[in-house]
Amino acid sequence: MWPQQRLVGEMLVYCFVIVLLTGAFLTFFYTPSAEEVVYDGSYDLLKGIAMSTAYASVLDLSFDVRGGLFIRHLHQWSSVIFLVGVALRLTACRAFLQALPVIALLVLATLNAIVGYTLTDDLFAGRILGEAPIAWWYGAHLLLAFVVAAALVVAWRRAGGRRPRALYFVVICLSLTLLAVLFPLNQIWLHGPSM
Repeated sequence: MWPQQRLVGEMLVYCFVIVLLTGAFLTFFYTPSAEEVVYDGSYDLLKGIAMSTAYASVLDLSFDVRGGLFIRHLHQWSSVIFLVGVALRLTACRAFLQALPVIALLVLATLNAIVGYTLTDDLFAGRILGEAPIAWWYGAHLLLAFVVAAALVVAWRRAGGRRPRALYFVVICLSLTLLAVLFPLNQIWLHGPSM
């Protein structure tokens, strides 16, 4: 295995660990429900607006939970970097059988990112949701996370992954932290609820 491939493989593992840890934090504050509520949180521009409980819980997480917005952005950036890393890893595959687990990982991770995006139930995500309940999408997101974890383990083992290096983990964490702070993603309060 080339050193570059090993670095990309380690980056995938580290990004996925960060996605899992931040996702576990977000789970404590997210409410997967389409029940209509009137928002009364700290974001003044949406006060008194009817929205889903899911959207209101994401707003509360972003503005009322200490560090919540940072964790959301860290979760999103880790997911994006994970997808880019999988695509980079796919370009290094020389044979179809070698690329098969990486292709499966890319498809599953992309699907999981789309499903995760719809959970905010904002104006754009509401179009993707369709008639399926938010709780169903939330269950699919959690299930896909476990399937992506299994696919990552299979791809890592087939590539002959070794024990990861701690310094590289610190560099990845610091880089993702800078991205999350300097370049926020998916500011749902700017485009409003789906209702």
